[in-house]
Amino acid sequence: MRVTVDCHMVGQPQAGDAGNARFHTLLTNALQQARGEDDSVGALIAHPGARALLDPSLPMHDVPAGNIARLALRAPQALRINRADAAIFSYITPLRSPCPLLVVVHDVSFKLHPEWFSARVRILLGTLVPRAIRQAARVITVSQTSKADLVAALGVDPDRIRVVTNVPAPAFAPRPDAAARVQAKFGLHRYCLYVGDVHPRKNLASLTQAVAQLDGANRLQLAIVGRAGHRGDQIIGASGARRLGPLGDDDLADLYSAAAVTCYPSLYEGFGLPVIEAMACGSPVVASNRGAIPEVAGDAAILVEPTPAALADGLRAALEPATADRLRHLGPERARQFTPQAMGEAGWSAIREVV
Repeated sequence: MRVTVDCHMVGQPQAGDAGNARFHTLLTNALQQARGEDDSVGALIAHPGARALLDPSLPMHDVPAGNIARLALRAPQALRINRADAAIFSYITPLRSPCPLLVVVHDVSFKLHPEWFSARVRILLGTLVPRAIRQAARVITVSQTSKADLVAALGVDPDRIRVVTNVPAPAFAPRPDAAARVQAKFGLHRYCLYVGDVHPRKNLASLTQAVAQLDGANRLQLAIVGRAGHRGDQIIGASGARRLGPLGDDDLADLYSAAAVTCYPSLYEGFGLPVIEAMACGSPVVASNRGAIPEVAGDAAILVEPTPAALADGLRAALEPATADRLRHLGPERARQFTPQAMGEAGWSAIREVV
């Protein structure tokens, strides 16, 4: 069976929708790892940087980065040329396809909370995602929470949805010498780490207020890794947080490993990948109790209401030595439950249903 994955977000030259792009990197590699003897996996590549992120044995096919040029013409051509038996796209699918399609919808925040998005994004996603769902033979999402939201918000038949959970990339594991490297490269010593887009739904304003409430032995610097999304600069303002921008996995794994605590205060997530990445590195995690975050974190994080006061209380609790040690032990154990093999097997199971 020949399967092609649209990896147009993977390896893009500027930081974009990092969590979704990372999912497609990991899914493509996981499908390659878990494939059967007669199976093959290919990737549609819009940015040359993707080649370094994907399994080098994969057949890779160049397509334009622009959605219209890629989806209207080049992707269908590539699927025909490569005689694909099925193809996987994210959120938006080609108008026509020579093979069955599976569409990945990570979450429906654009439907549940349109106020978090620009008018252009609301119109684009609100029009094209439902069309892609109707066209697709199966819908893939990343958590049971997101599956329930797809059913409730968009009326998707639950029998058409398959859950393929995300996984931490191989780089994310405890790094005992990380603190020295972080100090030398970033000048950070005792800090709270946030990883993700700076976007209204990520609730960074509440986190900056929470960190400002910490004093004495609990005082922390806030370090932010990720791109500035919709209204990003307004959200951070003059908080004094260190903006590190997008970083590669090696630097990010060091920052997770050396952090006093990682905080993920998001108001809604279909999965919440930074939570599992931080856990895999042994960082104590404080996160909001919204969306799929409780499903992902289990009992290996401190979950709180996403308000400044509750986040501050959660951070203080995570900084207690006994609690920090407990979370540093539980986090990697929890993260090991999310494996590439399981991801690949779940992906192939969904694919085989439509071919």
